[in-house]
Parts: sequence; structure tokens; C-alpha cells
Amino acid sequence: MTELFPIDTVRSFSNRVFMAAGLADEDAEIVTDVLIHADLRGHASHGVTRIPIYSQRIKAGVVNAHPSVKITRTAPGFLVVDGDNGPGPVVSLQAIDAAIDAAKETGISIASVGHSNHNGAGSYYVERAIEAGCIAFAMTNAPPSMAVFGGREPVIGTNPIAFGTPAAGDAPVLLDMATALVARGKIVEAAKRGDAIPEGWALDKDGRPTTDAGAAEKGVVLPMAGAKGSALAIMVEVMAGVLAGGRFAGDMGNLYSDWELTQDNAHVFIVIDATRGAAGDRHGERVGELVGMLKKSALAEGHDAILMPGEIEMQRTAAMQAEGIALPPNVLADLDAIARQVGAPPLQATVQA
Repeated sequence: MTELFPIDTVRSFSNRVFMAAGLADEDAEIVTDVLIHADLRGHASHGVTRIPIYSQRIKAGVVNAHPSVKITRTAPGFLVVDGDNGPGPVVSLQAIDAAIDAAKETGISIASVGHSNHNGAGSYYVERAIEAGCIAFAMTNAPPSMAVFGGREPVIGTNPIAFGTPAAGDAPVLLDMATALVARGKIVEAAKRGDAIPEGWALDKDGRPTTDAGAAEKGVVLPMAGAKGSALAIMVEVMAGVLAGGRFAGDMGNLYSDWELTQDNAHVFIVIDATRGAAGDRHGERVGELVGMLKKSALAEGHDAILMPGEIEMQRTAAMQAEGIALPPNVLADLDAIARQVGAPPLQATVQA
């Protein structure tokens, strides 16, 4: 049975697990914030279900618990970031903050981040830029789990893209999507629960369409929109992986199965000071006008509202902040196991859903 936990309870548990695994207090809080952010937005595949694998890799020394992140400006608005194999959220937070500062100076900046690890939901970093009055793009490459269009081998990652802008009014404009038809983490979670997956999500190891999540986990995820999603994934691989100077595509380490090879994830953050545009301080107001126009358009049959990118996630966040985070039995078992493994206090149930 799914159980509900207050956010503060989950936050405290997560912080203690990561500290027990070897992270400094501040870095444990950063990683926890990124994971809880994903759960609140309704993307549980990138939420606290990742605590065990993140902690195990830190504890095993495959991820550097105390990285010395180096940020070098190779041009006024170009930052080259060496993550020193640190936790992805820790490395990425330093990179996006440096990119925001640079954008405030130069109008636009790019942070190319190499030698990092899985960094969670890109929307976390984009939201940070939006709060600073900036437009932002966040992209990351991922270990190969997806076929390129026309293929059946896992040769490229699901390589997500996030985008956001300041906007006046209640509706956000915040996109966060995988270039696959679905994030591979959702297939991993379905396999853990023994659930079937929808048709069209994946192929099995022999290249046949499957609804068996376990078979899909051993096969490949398919790109969204066929050739278009495949092309976007390749674009992200160039912008994140190739540009950062690390491993890319089939050479990357796997989060779950490589315990000697580092992941070497790469990320890229592009930040634009929105006030430098023609609208100046009215940028957010003009985006609000755009949103208003779009939301007033005539509805198609079967729809009762037009929602902006990120609006559903905003609604989920508001609901979860009031109700708490729901965790299914398989995730609870994993969290209990990792707490025992690292010597942290267990997560205590409070309310059953």
C-alpha cells in the first residue's frame, strides 16, 4: 500500500542517508532538494527513488563525495566546468549559479559541464535561473538506453532538454522532457513493480515492440516523434557530451551497472538575462500576454483547458506540499535497505494513502 510522508520527514531522511554515505551536510541538502523537486512535480522516476543508487555509488567511491569543481572562463560568457566526478546536483548547482552571474554581466552565458554524474530533473536548475530573471536551457546526456531512428541498439541516451522563462501571471512556461518517448526511469520503476508499459514505449533486446517493462529494461527506449526525437537527442549529445570533452553515447558509464567506470555525464546550461532583450523589464509581462492569448484559444473536443508547459507540474507541487509525498512499497523497501546499509535512521510512516 502506498504511504504518504510529510516533505520535511522525507527531506530529513534523505539528508541523513547522504551524509552517512559520505557527503558534507550542505551537499547532502543539495542532492535532497533536487530529488524532492522531481517528486513534487510528479516525476517520481527522478525523485527519492534515486536515493539508494546515488548513495551506493557515493559510498562505493564511484562518485567523488568531496569534489573540487573547477570553473574556467574561456570567453566572457563561456564557462568550462570540470565536475571532478562529483554528485551531479552538486556540480550542476555550481555551474548554473556561475552561468547566471555571467549572464548578468554579459547578457548571455553558457556553462559546459564535464566529468559529472546524473543530475536529476533539469527543471530544478532552470527554475533557479527564472528566479534570477533569466531565460534558461538545461540539457544533459545520459548512458545509452535509446535507439536512434531506424535502429534497434541502445547507442544514445534519452538526453533530456529543459527550458523556462520568467512570466507574469499564474501559469509558468517551464518545459522539461526526455527526447525519448518516455524517460527510461519510468520503465525501470514499472519493472520494479511488475507493471506493464504502454505500447510504443520500447523494444526488447531482439528489437521487437514490447509492453513487458522487464523486457524493455533489457532492450531500448524509442525516441519521441521518430526521427525528430532522435535528431534532438543527437543535438543534446553534441551540446552536452561532445562540447564538454568527456565520454559520450556508447562510451558512457551506466548508473546502475558500472561500479568501476565513472558515468562521466555532461551537462550544458545556457542562460539569458531577459532584461537585455527589446522588452527590457517587461519581458515577463509580455510572456504573460502570450500565455493569455494561447489559453484563450478555442478548445478541442475532449479538453476543458489549455495548459502551459509546467502548469500540470505546478498543480502537482501545490497538492503534494499540502498532502505529502506518496511512496509505493517497492520504493519504501529500497529506502529502508539503503538506510540500514549506510547506517542512517529509517523513514517513519505517518499516513497511509
